Amino acid sequence: MHVRPKKMETQVTTLQADLEDRLEDAQEDEEDGRYERALILCEDILRTDPRLNAAWKTRIRALIGLNQLDLAFDTAAQAARLFPDSVSHRLMQARIHVMLRRWDEAAAAYGAILRDHPLHLNTIREMMDFVPIQPQDDISRRLNAASTDLSMKPYDRASTWFLQGQIYMNAGRDTEAFAFYDEGNRQMRDVHENNRLEYSFSRLLPELDAAFQRRHAPLQPPEPCPLLLIAGLPRSGKTLMEKLLASQPGMQGVGETSALYNLFLDVDRSGGADRTMAILRSLPTEPIRGHFAGRIKHGPKKQSQRCIDTTPGNLEQLGLLGPLHPDVPIVFVRRDTRDLAASLYFKQFNKAHRYTYELGCAARAIARTEYLARRWQDTMPNPMIEVTYESIVADPVGVATRVLNHFGLAIDDAALRKAANDDGKTLNIAPGRSLDGVGGIRADLVGFSERFAPQLKHVLPAYHAERANL
Repeated sequence: MHVRPKKMETQVTTLQADLEDRLEDAQEDEEDGRYERALILCEDILRTDPRLNAAWKTRIRALIGLNQLDLAFDTAAQAARLFPDSVSHRLMQARIHVMLRRWDEAAAAYGAILRDHPLHLNTIREMMDFVPIQPQDDISRRLNAASTDLSMKPYDRASTWFLQGQIYMNAGRDTEAFAFYDEGNRQMRDVHENNRLEYSFSRLLPELDAAFQRRHAPLQPPEPCPLLLIAGLPRSGKTLMEKLLASQPGMQGVGETSALYNLFLDVDRSGGADRTMAILRSLPTEPIRGHFAGRIKHGPKKQSQRCIDTTPGNLEQLGLLGPLHPDVPIVFVRRDTRDLAASLYFKQFNKAHRYTYELGCAARAIARTEYLARRWQDTMPNPMIEVTYESIVADPVGVATRVLNHFGLAIDDAALRKAANDDGKTLNIAPGRSLDGVGGIRADLVGFSERFAPQLKHVLPAYHAERANL
């Protein structure tokens, strides 16, 4: 029997540990938007060990982040050949086809995945945004059969109900559609054992008032922070607003980064708001400014002056931002209460948005986030503006122009018009759609909740009761 020398075993172990450390660094860089650094690390890792699947995935995401979509597609195709049993690289190819508006190729790629994996839920979810699926189709029958399969993971089994809801809604069979959404949300409540379903305020909220902002106002203007925030609940129009503003040469859309949210969530807040601000001010670096400056430095638009962050959780503790970076502009986005409640209910969210699993909770969440927006507008020093979903879809260029003018930012009208109209095909605009920000901006969903008026009859009373209590 051949025995591996101990020295060789040590060398192999050391090499593996080094690769794992570099991969962890690359993944962190990619998650934080430092795409160029992530790409360099991944290329170095893959030269050493081309069989490291996670490095391929990180490299593909970094290339997408840099908007090098053709190279990202070629990399995903190469990875799919190396790992033929993995669906993820094939799914990424289909997504890149969508990003490049290659609709026929995207449909073919999704279809090929379903031939090999007939119940691949992410594939079905993404494909139905531009490929019609009817209740009588094979896909629908497979979803229906799986919906009672207790061997599936509970989250996945709930997904089959949400997907059927969208299929039936697209087909105009609204009563059946709502029943599917109802059951899907019931199962999501069960997944989380009906715990923490309400949208809650930060315990620091009573202290984050105008006096707090005056007490901690900087003596000298701080160095400019390259950030613009779009604040509001999911499905409220944040992504549409981001798409329009990110069309401008000086603006880079970064989506939901959670950088600001995590900073304010992780800091020790047990000593109250004043002590929390002292801790934030004592940090050795400026984490907010540094994070978003790094995203610009290592991102796809180095001429940008600001990143656009749309993380919903930012709204909860936004008052902590004012003393640190009073120059950061904030756009508050809101939407018709019943339309927004239905849109939240018809989309399967993860545990961060448990209030979406019950209509009364969703209605109260809407009232509470509107209260937060009013409070921050009344107390914070930052430049702010409020817009509505309905105004964005009615006049996207006009609303975006008004926002940019309000903040004194440069306007590229041609870029705004291109972003509003897009060059994609007509997509299925559904409340639970996956392709947010893809396709032209349309008003199809304004007032859609009227179709479900009987099922949504308790939403407005719950919303108004909560407003009265605040």
